[in-house]
Amino acid sequence: MTIIAHTMKKMAAITAVLILVGLGACSSSGASPQAAPAPVPSPSVPSVPPEVTQYAKDWPLPNRDYANSRATMDSNINSGNVKSLGAAWAIPLPGQGIFGAASTTPIIMGNTVYFQDLGNNIFAIDLSTGAIKWKKLYNESNIGPNGVAVGWGKVFGSADPYSMAALDINTGNQLWQSTISDQPTTGTDIQPGLYGGLAMTSTVPGSSAGDFYSGGASGIIYALDQATGKIVWSFDTVDSPDIWGNKDVNSGGGCWYPPAVDVNTNTFYWGIANPAPWPGTKDFPNGSSRPGPNLYTDSMVALDAKTGKLQWYTQVYPHDNFDLDFEASPILASAKIAGVQQDIVIGAGKVGRVVAFNRQTGAILWETFVGTHQNDQLANVPADNVTRVYPGSLGGVETPMAYADGVVYVPVLNLYSQYTPSASAAGQSFNEGTGELVAIDANTGKILWDKTFPSINVGGATVVNDLVFTATFDGMVYAFKRDTGEQVWSYQAPGAINAWPAFAGDTMLLPVGLASPFPVLMAFKLGASAPVVAMMPLDGSTVTAGNVTVSAMALNFKVVDKQGQASVAGEGHLHYFLDVDAPTAPDKAAIPASGTWAHVASNTYTFNNVAPGTHTISVELVNNDHTPLSPPVVAKATITVQPPAPAVKILLPQNRSTLPPGNITINVQVSNFELADNPGQVNVPGKGHIHYFMDVVAPTEPGKPAVTAAGTYAETGATSYTWMNVAPGTHTFSVELVNDDHTPLSPPVVAKVVVVLSTAATGGGP
Repeated sequence: MTIIAHTMKKMAAITAVLILVGLGACSSSGASPQAAPAPVPSPSVPSVPPEVTQYAKDWPLPNRDYANSRATMDSNINSGNVKSLGAAWAIPLPGQGIFGAASTTPIIMGNTVYFQDLGNNIFAIDLSTGAIKWKKLYNESNIGPNGVAVGWGKVFGSADPYSMAALDINTGNQLWQSTISDQPTTGTDIQPGLYGGLAMTSTVPGSSAGDFYSGGASGIIYALDQATGKIVWSFDTVDSPDIWGNKDVNSGGGCWYPPAVDVNTNTFYWGIANPAPWPGTKDFPNGSSRPGPNLYTDSMVALDAKTGKLQWYTQVYPHDNFDLDFEASPILASAKIAGVQQDIVIGAGKVGRVVAFNRQTGAILWETFVGTHQNDQLANVPADNVTRVYPGSLGGVETPMAYADGVVYVPVLNLYSQYTPSASAAGQSFNEGTGELVAIDANTGKILWDKTFPSINVGGATVVNDLVFTATFDGMVYAFKRDTGEQVWSYQAPGAINAWPAFAGDTMLLPVGLASPFPVLMAFKLGASAPVVAMMPLDGSTVTAGNVTVSAMALNFKVVDKQGQASVAGEGHLHYFLDVDAPTAPDKAAIPASGTWAHVASNTYTFNNVAPGTHTISVELVNNDHTPLSPPVVAKATITVQPPAPAVKILLPQNRSTLPPGNITINVQVSNFELADNPGQVNVPGKGHIHYFMDVVAPTEPGKPAVTAAGTYAETGATSYTWMNVAPGTHTFSVELVNDDHTPLSPPVVAKVVVVLSTAATGGGP
């Protein structure tokens, strides 16, 4: 096996060379890189949302500004006072995805924080106290990184895997919801960008972990009218309608992070994701199903902000066989390179390279390798063994970089994958990888300093005055002097971090998406040291009747089991309360009537046999002698307890299975829902039937029949349905529980599998 190792960082300077710039002429390939003109965005709004201008000193955009600098000089936090930074509040995050509950950055505007968890739930939060002002719960799992953008009186974010929504900035009421993808295997999970009356988003080839990079899916950038959600223009990041010659097998492209915006030239700069399959399939090893460079994957592209027209592209990694995207949000800067002062755009990605381009032409000016590199430049994976590749498919630069005063700060993962020519083999787990934070001179591409970590770095990089912050997967948060790399502060968060912070005033907001006992959005403030308690379920939640478990997180407070002993400042235990107010009288034991409370030195407690209805639960931090703290520290929530919710599961075929073409039978399991073959009759709560769908998205709009085109759906009261004469290829099968009048349940109940039908498959089973 050939080994190509680059454990030493590599930097190549390339000057005055145009590489695949294709100035304005890229549609000659036969692709359709932009849609025909559609509705023009409302002309009455300024290009830059007023909120972004008004709160420019806070954190009004995903990476703070349109240049994606992730740098603030307006915060009060610096190397002289950072050691006083402490936890001030935390709010639970109820939504979950496959990578935890949070993979984004908050937006801060004045005293309001806007945030989205990986359940696509959106919150407006009081910056000072952590109180929730409003919330919109979609409870639709997202792969991430997702998040919100705020402007023109609206909060924008994904509502489900296929659509974007706009909410009223003051109330959270939904103003519109626009379907971006009508293809079941293509979804959206990006933090939007806002400019020119447009809400920018992108799809990627996958709407869930189970259908990632299925054949026939390509990522498309969309510009939506901020007022209506209608598509104004689109740009397909795959340059051929047949997806490089084999639409049944190939997929690729799309964007994971918001673009940089040059407001002087009205240009968007996007980093584009990888092609697939990688490294190949049994029939098409080493990417042979997609010969050629596979444009525009692993590229930097520049698009006209008004029309979506391609200005230039430069591909960094042609014919990627290892899932090494060039996906990070680009950074706009100015640098003196080879003696010439010029505007540049800096990109990076899982490919493990940081690249500077001329902003007008796309010429590569310098290229710096970061992290460990091994076998990542192989044209073909050898057939005789398993080949280890650094960076792996979840390595390199996964999260946003930062820039200030001529220096780029780059978070790096050293995590390998292993391959045969046709498949992925066992790779390295997250807990086995390592991380780095690398500082690079933007004028030369030279590495200035490099900090290493025992855990992968998926916490981004953020500049705050003379500091640069990052966070690692083991829950450590770090601050370094940005000129020397000297560590000046660290904090052990209550769980793994897969998100990046925002700063305003004396506050840092940091999502901790894999915290124990529940994920949280944490606020750190200068001088904060008072005890804090957060609890789940969240206020306003609906839970299932029966045993209700309450979880609590204590910060700045040591939970010990010394009940009844003398009180010691800063330590104690927890009291849990059901349907009574938490007692807070000073020096008096916080003990109400028997049966309404419990005292434990644990972060969880279960109330048994809680009946349906509205209930109040509370958690209080108390001293060893059971008296309240001074001042009292209490978290409270009102919840609705209801009978178990309806559910449906596809038993057969199994997701991602390969079957022979022909008749395909779908078998499902239904629970907490009575099936009755009474279509078209009056609805009865808890009763209805099943709609089966093939190769379309199951409709979930409230009050509207979940009916699609003839031949794509069937309705029945039975737990199985057979699709006849299904052709070879990749197919999506969905089932949905519906009311008698064919409308979706509230919330919708849907299950989905992706199946490959191939003449090479044998037998009829999954």
